[in-house]
Amino acid sequence: MKSTKNHIEKAKLWADNILGNKNDSQSLDAADIKDIESLKSGKYENWRNEVTNLFEEEKVWDSVEKKITVFAPRSETRRLINYWQSVAAVLILAVIGSAGYILFEEFRQIEQEQFIMPGKAMAYLQVDDNKVIELNKVDTLLLFNKTKANLDSGRIVYSEAESTKEAIEYHKINVPRNGEYYVQLSDETKVWVNSESSISFKSRFDGKQRVVELSGEAYFEVAKNPDQPFIVRTDNMDIRVLGTHFNVKAYPDEEYTYATLNEGKICVNKDDLNEVLAPNQQLALNNMSKEFSKQEVDASIYSAWVKGKFVFKDEKLEDILIALSRWYDIKIFYENARLKEDRFSISVNRYDDINILLDHLKLTGGINFEINKNALIVK
Repeated sequence: MKSTKNHIEKAKLWADNILGNKNDSQSLDAADIKDIESLKSGKYENWRNEVTNLFEEEKVWDSVEKKITVFAPRSETRRLINYWQSVAAVLILAVIGSAGYILFEEFRQIEQEQFIMPGKAMAYLQVDDNKVIELNKVDTLLLFNKTKANLDSGRIVYSEAESTKEAIEYHKINVPRNGEYYVQLSDETKVWVNSESSISFKSRFDGKQRVVELSGEAYFEVAKNPDQPFIVRTDNMDIRVLGTHFNVKAYPDEEYTYATLNEGKICVNKDDLNEVLAPNQQLALNNMSKEFSKQEVDASIYSAWVKGKFVFKDEKLEDILIALSRWYDIKIFYENARLKEDRFSISVNRYDDINILLDHLKLTGGINFEINKNALIVK
């Protein structure tokens, strides 16, 4: 009862301030005053118009007058109207004030929430292990020894350039959690780099091979050059190509390294490993035991992220949520560790709100989620 009375008193204060009857702010706290000023300034004009239109003065008095006339003799009508004017005024103030107070309480809670946003184009370029350039700040032209790089809308495109300097620099592009980046190398090879990944390469390829080092995940469309094979090096395998499209997933903290071929032909080798892959084949290498397996797959599933999709087919929940944790930059906690082994198949837009993807997983009926700031709790 006391709480209700407090709300009513605060609603009256809100109403007086909103309608300009009083300007006494001593009984309001700083947050209330700020919200009321926002309302007066027009920040919530649409809401204000919708609410106040419900209480157009003439229509209200006409309605009240008609109802009073029906039940009272004409001689008593004016006296009753004067009485009901006071009652109606208080009701209008209470309704508008209460609605405003409740609505702004909701606004205040929403502003305090931390929304989990999908990733975006974001990367850092490190040149010769020293200078670091943030790539997603501005569109510009970068000049290096023997090459130049054009930054444009979340992309970096290298090309050869005339220079009197002979030294060739080593470049490393780091993509953090919650990021992705497109890189076109100086030989016109196209690379899409996923979250929490990095690629290292010479600013201009010389010698007999074009070598790129990868940690994490990237999709390659390699420019053909039979005289200069393209090599992707990870901690646990090398992938040799002449010109082809393929995806490599080589996160150092994961159990397996994967090479999946979309188009052309690649040779995967490391120590005793020497396997040739055809399109829609995948090689999975256990990073600890060095045992490997080769299987037929739908390669488009494993490169769907390049086209803005999350596609999982009969994947363990743990693996799905690891991918989400990198993209949305969240931490994952399980109330029951056995849930990690549950398998799901889903296809959603990679740039959607995380709740859309979680709702797809919930449709199975055997799992639920709770978001607390940047933590996802699996129930």
